[in-house]
Amino acid sequence: MIYKGIAFFCMWMLSTQPLLSESHLTDVNVDESFAAAVKLIEQKQYVDAVSVFKILAEQEVPEAQYNLSLLFFNGLGTPKNFRQALIWSWKAHLNKHETARTQVNTILDMITPDLQNAVAEELILEFTDIAKTGNSDAALKLGITYTELLVEPDYPTAYVWLSIAQAYGVEEASGLLMSTTDELTVEDVIIKQDEASTLFDEINK
Repeated sequence: MIYKGIAFFCMWMLSTQPLLSESHLTDVNVDESFAAAVKLIEQKQYVDAVSVFKILAEQEVPEAQYNLSLLFFNGLGTPKNFRQALIWSWKAHLNKHETARTQVNTILDMITPDLQNAVAEELILEFTDIAKTGNSDAALKLGITYTELLVEPDYPTAYVWLSIAQAYGVEEASGLLMSTTDELTVEDVIIKQDEASTLFDEINK
């Protein structure tokens, strides 16, 4: 990859965060599209760059999600929009982008709790629809979003989805489930275990 470590120079206006490495990019067409988007940035064709990054971001490419967030955050190629910036940086974080969490925290420092919750609820609806198709990754993302993005964490509901993710064999879910359990009473745990079992059976019937 020739773009590893390239400075996302358009961010000089409000950000010094670099373009992340493309370690997640393995598909040739994805690589080529990402390289094309970077070239558009270099040529200051920001509107076209947003279009390309958005296509890749919707394909769950974390580097594209991260850079799309930066463009929304800085108002390049699209009007400045903290809601969209948070949505895409959170998705990049959930998809294991190494520095997306820093971008998330930067945005959270600039917005209201109401907007933070609104974004969390929007993502929860999106992930729930996907998780109910039997997608284990979405179940894990729900658990993390319920505990880390809502202003007031919803540990009981997180427990349900993390239990489902663990049932699918998602290793990361186990540690998160243990820490979530620490936030609940024994009575709550028993109730949520039954809810998780019922929902798991409904999803997989």
